Amino acid sequence: MVETVLLIDDNKATLFIQKKIMLQHDKFRNILTFSEGSLALEYLKMISVNFIKKPQLILLDLNMPSMNGWEFIEQYNQLDNNIIDHTRLVVLTTSHHPENISRSKNVKGINEFMEKPLSKPMLDRILENYFMNP
Repeated sequence: MVETVLLIDDNKATLFIQKKIMLQHDKFRNILTFSEGSLALEYLKMISVNFIKKPQLILLDLNMPSMNGWEFIEQYNQLDNNIIDHTRLVVLTTSHHPENISRSKNVKGINEFMEKPLSKPMLDRILENYFMNP
């Protein structure tokens, strides 16, 4: 069971659909949506101060205005290691540009690069790769 998930995407319709897909899956519980990376970072910064549950999974879009996914990751990597070590970050984007794929393999904090749209088989793969005990 994945207790807390953050979905970060500037498209509210995409957030709605992704959340609905995750809620239909029986392994995801609390799904929080953020339409801006800066808002998600503020949430993450409040964890240690307000005893908010740490997310176990973050699904992040790359192409967003004001703060794109790369900028989010740069600031995310500066957070307390207690948060980063507890969380799996999956880039979920429409950008299948080879440069983004290559970059994602070399940037600290990114566990996986996936292309939209989110689907149940993708969620199964995330669960199998990061949350199932061997």
